[in-house]
Amino acid sequence: MRIILLSFLSCFAFVSQAQQGLEGIIVEKYYVSDEADSLDADENFAVYPLGIGSVTYRVYVDLLPGYKFIQMFGSPEHPLSISTTTSFYNDPNYGFAVYQGTSLNNTKKNTTLIDSYLTVGGVASGLMGVLKTEDTDGSIGNLQGILANTDPSVGAPITGDNGIDGLMPGAPILPNTLGVAGALDVFDQTAGSEFLIDNGTIAALGGVEGVTPSNHVLVGQFTTDGVLSFKLNIQIGTPVDGESQIYVAENPGPNEIQLESLIYTSPEIVSVKEITPNVSSNQFVVYPNPSEGIISIRNNTGAFEKCNISIIDMAGKQVLVSNGNIQGATIDASQLSSGIYTVRIDTADHSEVQRLIIK
Repeated sequence: MRIILLSFLSCFAFVSQAQQGLEGIIVEKYYVSDEADSLDADENFAVYPLGIGSVTYRVYVDLLPGYKFIQMFGSPEHPLSISTTTSFYNDPNYGFAVYQGTSLNNTKKNTTLIDSYLTVGGVASGLMGVLKTEDTDGSIGNLQGILANTDPSVGAPITGDNGIDGLMPGAPILPNTLGVAGALDVFDQTAGSEFLIDNGTIAALGGVEGVTPSNHVLVGQFTTDGVLSFKLNIQIGTPVDGESQIYVAENPGPNEIQLESLIYTSPEIVSVKEITPNVSSNQFVVYPNPSEGIISIRNNTGAFEKCNISIIDMAGKQVLVSNGNIQGATIDASQLSSGIYTVRIDTADHSEVQRLIIK
């Protein structure tokens, strides 16, 4: 594998030019997950849960006009690492570890749009990743009505009437990957916290440019409820055919340029929480679930407790409220449309959130 990687690198002449084509790495805070997103992930049996408050980061290579992204690589002298203090979230249905031409329709489903993966610009069939501040054509939306959080820390939402999803028309290519197979597991429904390679590459054969004049190329998207860190090494092609530049995070050798922004650590995420699974260890049981509209709530302690019950839809709107004493309470929710809801039960000393499916 070492020979394969070196032969790929040798396709381009390494030159030292006065002008550096790689201006830096841009990390965009793309989305912050909310309760509806977390419930959807739980409903679809995500291996690692999507904590409420998890952040989706996008990482872009910022190139001068006329320069092309060639590859992101790791070598014995320059290991490449992308890590988190927890785990990376992956959509259990249509997620992927490396961009693979997912259809537009599947990109709209569940949490695919905030999946964790590596890429050489592509996000969906016919669509390239761009900064939300450069997106001019709105949002593709979401078929489950989720990914609708309007957290002000990420600017515009990524769905809805005013949504901006950071997708623009283009011609994505599939990444060429060498020496990364096992390391990719952390982006594919497998527990783990670090993608690490010291003899591999994620490459764009022939090079790729951004689809906006700023020439930003998306190289990865990562969703985590922990701290994101990376050390990257990048090769780019210059406007002169056959010439390239190599940028490394640390310990530059001959014809290599060290760039400070290739090393990054995100701020620590605070107040991340998870939806409490609907299991027998909870104090309350909500049944039947799924339900056709009439639901019962049982207190596993056997006590009669004064409580407040709220049913919340996927948009975060409270659609039904009931107050009283609970032991074997029955609630008529038949007026609600089919879909996924949150049941919140609050007593004097306990709060519990459970998922409810109305058929």
